[in-house]
Amino acid sequence: MAEISVLTVAPKKNEPPFPPFVHIYLSSHLVDKGGRNLMSPELMTDMEVDETIDYLIKQLEKARKKAKSELMKAKQKR
Repeated sequence: MAEISVLTVAPKKNEPPFPPFVHIYLSSHLVDKGGRNLMSPELMTDMEVDETIDYLIKQLEKARKKAKSELMKAKQKR
């Protein structure tokens, strides 16, 4: 199952200043034989589809909250 994470990029000590920013990325996923990044295992029922989509939505909402929080913290350090 796909996992969604947040990466914060901000100036470090002795680096020139720049506006901090975040990336939202897939930190875990499956890859099929064709090289496609899969966000779920094989889904065979409506219930599996619903549960997987609900899970991904929750992952995105967590990422949204974390991204905003991390961005605010990084901007305050400037």
